[in-house]
Amino acid sequence: MRRTAARTLLVCAIVAVALPTASVPSARATETHGDGWRSWLRGDPADVQVHTRGGVMLEGGGSDRISAWEWFLRQAGYGDIVFVCASCDNIYNPYVVNMHDVDSVQTLKLTEPVAATDPFVIQSIEGADGLFFEGGDQSDYVRVWKDTPVEDAVNDVIARGGVVGGISAGLAILGQFLFAAEKDTIHSGQAMADCHAKKITLERDMLAVPTLADAITDSHFTQRQRMGRLLVFMARIITDGWATSVRGIGVDEDTAALVTSDGIATIVGQGNVSFVKMRPDDVVSCEPNVQPETRFVKVHVIHVGSTFDLARWRGDPNPPAEVRVKAGALQWVA
Repeated sequence: MRRTAARTLLVCAIVAVALPTASVPSARATETHGDGWRSWLRGDPADVQVHTRGGVMLEGGGSDRISAWEWFLRQAGYGDIVFVCASCDNIYNPYVVNMHDVDSVQTLKLTEPVAATDPFVIQSIEGADGLFFEGGDQSDYVRVWKDTPVEDAVNDVIARGGVVGGISAGLAILGQFLFAAEKDTIHSGQAMADCHAKKITLERDMLAVPTLADAITDSHFTQRQRMGRLLVFMARIITDGWATSVRGIGVDEDTAALVTSDGIATIVGQGNVSFVKMRPDDVVSCEPNVQPETRFVKVHVIHVGSTFDLARWRGDPNPPAEVRVKAGALQWVA
């Protein structure tokens, strides 16, 4: 997603949960920088061995959820937490240290591709027990470090059981497939008008999160009416031959899906998370300069406090809705 007011809302969230300053270790961050990168580090710079539990935190944007972050830090064993961003400051560092003691917390701002081969940057990511990708513009992540040693370092953290997460643009890069937003964002109406619209820029195989294989994620989901564009993205992935089955996950604002390493997603916050699956038979048409059309596919809308099993693709006992794209619009069946 493109740059939003998420930073302002995050500041409000930090003020709401901040503890007295005296309780915060390493009150000042050590700031360093190099070509195309800047770092703010608080805590012990040495690597620490902790027990991590893996998993992935999917935050839909708007504001961070305290219960989600408590889960994230537990999954990371309260070890070394690293934030990756492209347009940020060190706003998350105090947010974490005011919530719970951790070995260290570091924000890495990566703005140019040269940073993706810098030894300091790579070593910082390799030592992470928890990695979180901030909001902003996901095309910056693709431009700066897709198919680079930074991408390899991130996937190494995932493979050894570190926890990862993202909000808004940071959420968008977590699935095997992603909307790269390289030509700005696209609204559902535009996407449902042409399956090959110029603004539909898709990428794949950036991060290797096992529970998000064959998946594409989207943020601000209900608030920005993104079901239409998600279905079109999925149809494109199938017709381009990238997958024989694709899973879509749409996360509302002020909401998070906390996914354990065995694929159980628990929903926290204030909204819902929508889960939809599409196969080749579900795509009627996805041709250039033609309105795309799909058959009805099931949508599991999972509410706060409920769970969804990504491996078995089932959740609470409420029957799923059905939706399709036809004639440039969504058609629903409750």
